[in-house]
Amino acid sequence: MLDNCANYLNHLNTVHASALFALAEASSGYFLLNEFSKLSDIVPVVRKVETKYKKPATSCIFSKAEFQDTDKNEVLDMLNQKGRAILKVEVSLFDEVEVLIMQSIFEWFVTKQ
Repeated sequence: MLDNCANYLNHLNTVHASALFALAEASSGYFLLNEFSKLSDIVPVVRKVETKYKKPATSCIFSKAEFQDTDKNEVLDMLNQKGRAILKVEVSLFDEVEVLIMQSIFEWFVTKQ
């Protein structure tokens, strides 16, 4: 979540794109680490990001993350077999009245240590 704070505003008095992106990236990483919390030996690195800004944001922002075109069990199999995997996490940002503000797809490269 990103609080409604003047520090996050840009010259148009809307939430700055970089603040939105930072929330999306942090949400993606948190989701990924939470989904694979039983694996203490993985190192995830962002490989590619696609972002679409949909509406200007002027209030608190909330995030929702989920796998995109990714089966968690297939990823676990790849990690066990090859020691690495590529997966995608979709992050959607919403304002406090649930208007979609931004949507990103984070492609992660995950390796085992």
